[in-house]
Amino acid sequence: MTTPTNGGLRDQLIAAVLKKRAAIARAQQIVVSLLEPGISDETFLDVLSEIGPHNYADVIDERHVYKLCGYPLCSTVLEKIPAQKYQICAIRNKVYDLTERKKYCSGYCFRASEYIKTQIPSTPLWLRDEEPKPNFKLLPLDKK
Repeated sequence: MTTPTNGGLRDQLIAAVLKKRAAIARAQQIVVSLLEPGISDETFLDVLSEIGPHNYADVIDERHVYKLCGYPLCSTVLEKIPAQKYQICAIRNKVYDLTERKKYCSGYCFRASEYIKTQIPSTPLWLRDEEPKPNFKLLPLDKK
């Protein structure tokens, strides 16, 4: 037994599920496109609003598997990946975990990627059309 209000609610629920699936599929397409070297700055900044933090982490991990620098705007091939897991800094008297740092070709690419990662909104992908589009910024080159 369906009433007119139940039918409308059911249609809204179906529309919400379809919207969610479309947003997730779009994010997956973007992840695959960011695996390619030679992405322009404008393209990169345009697609960031359509992925989540976990999607960006997937891009970094997948680029590392293909031995590319984890920063999507860098096309450098990683040739010498350090085998060590930690690095000791005697000056600062600290031990650094290199697990994430090994995925990048340079300190600049690591910092630039972390800078972008902090800007990616964590709201669900399918609810982002109700928010204003964020204005993403790249790490300036003079911060090397």
